[in-house]
Amino acid sequence: MNLSPTLLANLVTTWALVGLIWVVELAVYPLYERIGAASFTAYHEGWTAGITWIVGPLMLGELLACGAWIVERPRLGLLLALPVAVAWAVTAFWAVPMHGRLAAGFDEAAWRSLLWANHVRTAAWTLRGAALVVAALRA
Repeated sequence: MNLSPTLLANLVTTWALVGLIWVVELAVYPLYERIGAASFTAYHEGWTAGITWIVGPLMLGELLACGAWIVERPRLGLLLALPVAVAWAVTAFWAVPMHGRLAAGFDEAAWRSLLWANHVRTAAWTLRGAALVVAALRA
């Protein structure tokens, strides 16, 4: 298997995000309702501050790797940029606003909406990760 550095960068950044999003999907967000009102605001503040230092560089790295692959392999790069666009859009326009509402305290409607946003992000990153594995196997 002869992987280009660009494909390798896409694989590494995307699969790091796939792993992270599945942890959030299965172990973090579902437990929000169990934290309790007295502790939720402090917990949520700590979670969002801490996770930003992990997810921010990974998402930026994936965006850069994705852009480089569009230059290297335009058709495939553009096709595999679609899940990145979905993940970024859902994060910016759906998940972040729900976190904004949750910052004031646990809100069941905001939490349920955040769960749905995360389902979409999980699907997008998992699909991209699987497609990148197929691309790597064909390389």
